[in-house]
Amino acid sequence: MNKDIETFPESFFAWLLQSDRSTLSAEDKEISIFSTNDLDCDIENWQLDDLDLLESEILSSTTDWDFPEASPQPTEVGEIPAVRDRFQALIKQRIKSELKNNPPLFPWEKEDWEYEMDEFASPVARVEEHLWIAQVEKLGLPVSIPQEILLRLFHRSQSVLQSSIAEEVKIVQAVEALFPNHSHLLKKFAHKIINFSQNLAQVDFSAVKSQFPRSYEMAKENERMVLLLLAAKQIFDFLTLALSPTNKLVEREWLSELGMLTLQAEYKLEAELIRSMRIQCLFPCGGILKLQGGQACAQTERPDPGYLSVELFDLMPNQSYPLEVQFHQLANNSLIFAICPTT
Repeated sequence: MNKDIETFPESFFAWLLQSDRSTLSAEDKEISIFSTNDLDCDIENWQLDDLDLLESEILSSTTDWDFPEASPQPTEVGEIPAVRDRFQALIKQRIKSELKNNPPLFPWEKEDWEYEMDEFASPVARVEEHLWIAQVEKLGLPVSIPQEILLRLFHRSQSVLQSSIAEEVKIVQAVEALFPNHSHLLKKFAHKIINFSQNLAQVDFSAVKSQFPRSYEMAKENERMVLLLLAAKQIFDFLTLALSPTNKLVEREWLSELGMLTLQAEYKLEAELIRSMRIQCLFPCGGILKLQGGQACAQTERPDPGYLSVELFDLMPNQSYPLEVQFHQLANNSLIFAICPTT
């Protein structure tokens, strides 16, 4: 069969998508890329050593045929025996399987092509990256901070949260990665923020908003330092739960990409000898709750939304206990709280 090479792709895919040769129209049969001559094959002369799985299946389909003893009549042009239809069906199946397992690439693509553009990013990966940032964006700041900056600040704050160093040093360490070689100035600003008489979370910056830059991008470098130190201070305050005999119950709500996480920490003192704390958490999805205390560890989990609780005894006063929250769907991105019981 002689066909113009430019029409080959259209003819090929038209043939491939056909479910059965018997249903083809006369026009379809005429443009089929496998003509009678193309499929003319001498089955009797096939050698077993040369057969692949496709050919073996064709042979097996012919073993039960009842051929007449008389010599077969010559095949008329246009007649297609059943074995030829079966051969075409198997070829289609083989080609479809190959296309599914090895999709064709554009000429400019390579086998290990990877899309790095945001619109092709995995939805799960995007949710995991931004899992905890919604709550951080709700911080009461005079100027909104770009999300990518807040993400870096949040992850850095999580890494230094459990350190035994002073709070002033913590917020400097959380911010200084964004302002290298400015540690001295950061310490100066941090000292003023730590000694600020009011609770930053309760400060209404709207009354003095005119004294701040319009946006983070328009702020000067020292103004950006102050803004991020303020944000770091609020992050540490929110992630730290201070318990004591006079402050026995502390609650937090953290908005995540998968829903609201509600946490309640309770301090218990029995006969003034046994100190313990109980953490109860309402999960928006299945997850794990883990409380670490020295060699002791309390952990529980559930596969669906609902409550989880852990309890730890023999507490050491003035020590920070890490509380880890994980969601089953995104177990690689934990949220860490610091539980700090005092006498």
